[in-house]
Amino acid sequence: MIIPRIELFEWLQNNHERAQYVLASSKMKGLSKQEYDELVQYNLEPELDLGRGDPRGANEFKQILMEIYDCGMENIVSASGGTQANFLVFLSTLKKKDEFIVEQPGYQPMWLTPKMMGARKILWPRRFEDGFRLDIDALEELITDRTKLIVLTNPNNPTGVVADRESEIRKIAEIAKAKGTYVLIDEIFLDGADKQQVSAYGLPNVIITSSMTKVYGLGGQRTGWIIALKIIAAKCQHAKAHTNDSSSYVGELMNAHALRKARKLLVQRFHKLSTSNLLVLDEWMEANQDIVEWVRPHGGIMCFPKYRVNMSSIELCNMLLDDHGVMVNPGEYFNMDGHIRLGYACSEDVLRNGLNALGNGLKALGSG
Repeated sequence: MIIPRIELFEWLQNNHERAQYVLASSKMKGLSKQEYDELVQYNLEPELDLGRGDPRGANEFKQILMEIYDCGMENIVSASGGTQANFLVFLSTLKKKDEFIVEQPGYQPMWLTPKMMGARKILWPRRFEDGFRLDIDALEELITDRTKLIVLTNPNNPTGVVADRESEIRKIAEIAKAKGTYVLIDEIFLDGADKQQVSAYGLPNVIITSSMTKVYGLGGQRTGWIIALKIIAAKCQHAKAHTNDSSSYVGELMNAHALRKARKLLVQRFHKLSTSNLLVLDEWMEANQDIVEWVRPHGGIMCFPKYRVNMSSIELCNMLLDDHGVMVNPGEYFNMDGHIRLGYACSEDVLRNGLNALGNGLKALGSG
C-alpha cells in the first residue's frame, strides 16, 4: 500500500504560522474552557475514571445522536473526528478495484484515502458556470455495476454550496439504491449553512459522517460519528478495532452535554461570525470583479473564487504568502486549478486586512 501525501494538510500545517493574514482555515475558533462552562454548564464528575475507554462510545453521546438523527443505537459509530469517520466508511464499503464516484472540486482526503485502498476514482464535476450544483444527469452516466460508493460533502468543501435534500440528494440516493451503491455524505458543515438544513440520513443507502470540529468549535476533543444502516455501521465498528478501538470517552461525554444543552447556542455563535464576515466578503468581491469572480456560498465560512491571473494556484498561493503575507489554499488541492479556497473564519479585522493584501497581491501578479 502506498500512502499518499495529503498536500492540503501539509500546506496548512507548514505555512500558517508564517502568514500575517490566515484566510485558509475552514473551522470555527475553538471554545475556551470558560465559554464551554458558561454555555454548557457541565462539569465532569470527580470520580470519573479518566482511563476509561469504550469501543462502542459513550452512551450519553449516542443517545443525543439518536434524537438528532431519529435513528437507533445500532446505526451509530463514534469516531475520533470526521477524518476517522470517513476512513472507517471507506474501509467498510470499498475493496481493491471497486469504483467510487467523487465530486470535484472536492476535499482531498475524500478521494486520496479510498484510492489508497486500491479503489478506482471516477470524477463527478461540479461546474463553476452551473453554480457548482450537482449534475444528476451526469451521475446517471457515470454510475455502473462496479460503483460501490458515491462521495459528497454537503455543504460542498471547498465551494460552500448546499445540495438540497429533496430535489438533489434524494435523486442521488434513488439512483444509488437502484445500483446497490451507497452514498457517503460528509455533513460536517451542515449546521453552518445560511438556511436550516435537514440531514440526508434516512434517504435510501445514505451514510452520514460529521464531527464537533468545524461548526461547534470543539474539535480538540476529537469527536466524530457515522450514522448508517445497521449492516454498514456494524462493519465500521469492526473496522474501528483496527484503528484506535476507542474514541475519547471524556470528549464524548463533554460533547454529549454540549449538543444537548447548547447546540443552538453554538450554531448561533458560528452564524454570528459567518454572517457578518460574509457581508464583508460580499463588498470585497463586488469591488474586485476585475481580479476575481465567485459563486456565492450558502452561508458557512469558505468560498472558492476564480482568479484572473495566468499562473497555477500553487505558484499563486506561494507568492501571495511570501510577498503579501496572506494565506489562502490552492485550488489544485481540491482538483480545480485557477481557483483558491478562501476561508473567513477569522476576526473582521483579519478578514478586512487579509482581503486588502489579497487584492493587492492579485493585482500585482496580474499586471506582472
